[in-house]
Amino acid sequence: MADQDNIIELPDDALPEISELQGDLRLLAEVLAEATGDKIAGVRLALVVAQRLGGTPLRIVTGRKWMLAWRDKCMRRDYDRGNITVVELARKYRMCERQAYNILGTVEPDTRQMRMW
Repeated sequence: MADQDNIIELPDDALPEISELQGDLRLLAEVLAEATGDKIAGVRLALVVAQRLGGTPLRIVTGRKWMLAWRDKCMRRDYDRGNITVVELARKYRMCERQAYNILGTVEPDTRQMRMW
């Protein structure tokens, strides 16, 4: 990996267009441009990532774990308010009733407790 001090920041007029980037670097720039709402920022951030991690085998895991935890928390909150049935909850979160019952039936994990292993 490149050292933080070796990052070269290009001026805006020297940055390539997203269409000029190749492969995953183009995809990364598109995602970052969409997230920031600025194409120049997307390209700039993608180039910084490329300079820091270029040539390394990088595997980006999905955020599914956190998204499902958030969904489950929202489902419990909606259900605890009492104005929604499990059937309506299942439709709202696009799942079968059985899965909604499974989620509501599990104990919400305590994230404050430290892991032992």
